[in-house]
Amino acid sequence: MGDIVDLTTWPRHHNIFYKITSNGLNFEIKAPGNAGIGLASKAGPNCDFLVGIGHNRNSFIKKLTARVSRESAETPNILSSQEYRRFWISWYGDVIRLGIDGEVKPIVTFNYSKNDNLKYVTFTAIDDNRNPVHWRIELPPVLEKPLMKPVTDGELYWVQVDAETPFPDAAYIGGYEKENLYIIRAKHRGSLTPGKFVSSEGVGYIPWGGDANEKNSFEVLCGFNCMWVPCRLDHIPIGAVVAGHSEDHGHEKLYVGRAKYFDHIIPGKVQPSHKVCYIPYDGKEVSMENYEILIVPEKNRCANKFLVPCIDDSLLESEDENDDNDDHSMNYDDYDEYFYAENL
Repeated sequence: MGDIVDLTTWPRHHNIFYKITSNGLNFEIKAPGNAGIGLASKAGPNCDFLVGIGHNRNSFIKKLTARVSRESAETPNILSSQEYRRFWISWYGDVIRLGIDGEVKPIVTFNYSKNDNLKYVTFTAIDDNRNPVHWRIELPPVLEKPLMKPVTDGELYWVQVDAETPFPDAAYIGGYEKENLYIIRAKHRGSLTPGKFVSSEGVGYIPWGGDANEKNSFEVLCGFNCMWVPCRLDHIPIGAVVAGHSEDHGHEKLYVGRAKYFDHIIPGKVQPSHKVCYIPYDGKEVSMENYEILIVPEKNRCANKFLVPCIDDSLLESEDENDDNDDHSMNYDDYDEYFYAENL
């Protein structure tokens, strides 16, 4: 509940604008005449909309910047000079609504454009007889925009898990396949390969040699100082999490990736020389050219003696964010301006 503001307004009196952090408010009116509420995108001498209550036995909503743009309804005796009467107003979904407290159906509605970003409200009297209007207004609390602070802990680390070791509580959720999937890595024929862990089966799977190979002993990735970024082919971003190496003589670095497959998000391995992310699914190793790769965001990372800026978080905004570690959608467009470094 917000603050209750009591005020009295007079016709042609200077009005005060209040900034509203919500899309509606509740208020009470006691007046012998008629009351008005102005809605505006910015505080100033003019409002974008005027909501009239009880004006000449009518209530209305009018767009002030248009010559003829008004909706009204007959509301005789809606106000009283003897008692406060309670109303509500809302503006969302491209519709302004005025209603009486306790009634869901509004008195009058008005369709408006999304371009009208209404953030301010003011209260007035619209009566030529110079009668005052007494108001009780329930203003919503001011919501401060939270400050974004860098992560100072939650560094990633690997924990060995086997039949005698309990699964760690700090395990990082890396995907979803009817249930949460976790990121693992395990040794296999000379390689150290990342993959997925399925809790309901109690088994890990790593993609290798065309198959999803079962593992009962493996390491689980823990921590939370990391983020997913869209990636494709062999474009490996700065800060990509190295999870293992291939089985060949050069021991190529393998990175933690994940890809959307059917309705699932499945973690696996990124092998740059193959230009794909391999994921284990239904007993097979599936290759994906478009995928996400896990990175540890750090500023002032250097590669090849050139200073590489940190990734701009604003470029990463999409329909779903990864704050809760359960993003199930990917967008691979408009990411050509990332800074990449190969074979670091």
